Amino acid sequence: MTPPPPLSSGPLQPPAVILAADHRARGVVTIEDYRSYLAALAAALPACDGILASRQPLADLAASGAIAPSQRSYLSLNRTGLAGSAFELDDRPVTTVGRAVADGWTGIKHMTRIDLADPLTAPALELLGAVIDEARAAGVEALIESLSWRDGRMARDTDSIVSAAVIAHDLGAPLLKVPVPDEAPGRARTTAVARVVESVGVPVLFLGGPRGSAGREAVLAEISDAMAGGAAGMAVGRVVFEDPEPAEMAQMVADAVHGG
Repeated sequence: MTPPPPLSSGPLQPPAVILAADHRARGVVTIEDYRSYLAALAAALPACDGILASRQPLADLAASGAIAPSQRSYLSLNRTGLAGSAFELDDRPVTTVGRAVADGWTGIKHMTRIDLADPLTAPALELLGAVIDEARAAGVEALIESLSWRDGRMARDTDSIVSAAVIAHDLGAPLLKVPVPDEAPGRARTTAVARVVESVGVPVLFLGGPRGSAGREAVLAEISDAMAGGAAGMAVGRVVFEDPEPAEMAQMVADAVHGG
């Protein structure tokens, strides 16, 4: 058996780029061929400060040497809420904090969706609190993706993002991952990001979302606005690994985050 990679010391140091690669386990399969998927992730990783992924991709990337000892590594815990399913908000753990520790990962990633119209939100918040406590006791970092959910989809208005961030933060989340507010590019978006960041007292990563038709320029402009608003970095996935040149796109994202 391949030994686990050594744990990085200390918490995430902003600004940071985290490669998000846990979509397929939730039924979002944009690259079907597994070898091609791993190759795209491995190509992007050298420009990133870490990766969050579900169990098998994370293990295979580590076994191939694609994850450097200095990089953060977050095991994605809850994936039962398959995209578009009738049970999407019933998002239960499929692995454990203990498994993350045993495999040598630096942390865990946990997603909580908050839908004020769905009673499943109550047990989801109960689970969130338990996961945060368990990760703290185990000495691993908890990256919490806290989302407001409305009408079966992520709510991207600033009020909803602030609400979800505050709830997770006040339950003890040490590191947050939230959407970039859906505001006009430039000052309005930067101001909205700043409002999210100022509503909590921990680092906030902003997620990149799907690879849209607007192209690289729109992605990089969004990152620029997020960083100007005080983001601790970006958690990007499909905008990087679906790019025809994932290594090049990852480096462009890293340059934007790190001010290159």
